Amino acid sequence: MNNRVALGLILAATSLAAGCVIEGGISASPGAVVVTSPPPPPVVEARSPAQDPQAIWVAGYWHWTGMQYTWIPGHWELAPAGARWRAPRYWVREGTYFYQPGGWMSR
Repeated sequence: MNNRVALGLILAATSLAAGCVIEGGISASPGAVVVTSPPPPPVVEARSPAQDPQAIWVAGYWHWTGMQYTWIPGHWELAPAGARWRAPRYWVREGTYFYQPGGWMSR
């Protein structure tokens, strides 16, 4: 491959990568990511009986995969010691959509 073709490929790749970077004065909460839109409406699900009396119900939610939302069905989980479940959060600020994944948080 000659140098001009290689340089052209490098510049094209750099331009594409630069187009994926979101810049500006809008800061998100720690752990939040910029997404393209709000999530779809929640899916209505039936809650199954718990298999373990210590389990906590984690309601279904839309999770951002980096390219699109995917539904994570509601399920029972055993909480890590001293933790509580925090559901994912979605919000819009100055026209920019944000998603913050849920997870187990220390109390």
